[in-house]
Amino acid sequence: MGWRQIHRWLALSTGTLALVLGVSGASLALDPIVQAWQARPPAPALDPAMREVTHIAAQGDAGHGWRYFTDPAAHRAVVISPRGDQYLGRGKGLRLAFEASKAA
Repeated sequence: MGWRQIHRWLALSTGTLALVLGVSGASLALDPIVQAWQARPPAPALDPAMREVTHIAAQGDAGHGWRYFTDPAAHRAVVISPRGDQYLGRGKGLRLAFEASKAA
């Protein structure tokens, strides 16, 4: 075996190892995101007509952790803060309906 052939196999082996490490590192980087999505609590049992409004707010964004529900036919909305406070809207803005910090 010549030096060129040894160098070629060494480079292919190193490249394969780097590829495997890169893919596994990327999957490990996404693991906290997948776990957070799977650990998300189920929607509260409100009214069957209430539908959760999906939104994407990254950590640090103003809407991160807030949950929104609406019933357009009845002109109602419920907003739940990350602390558990619940706000109710009936077409004229939101009002505080339940304060989690006072309930505990």
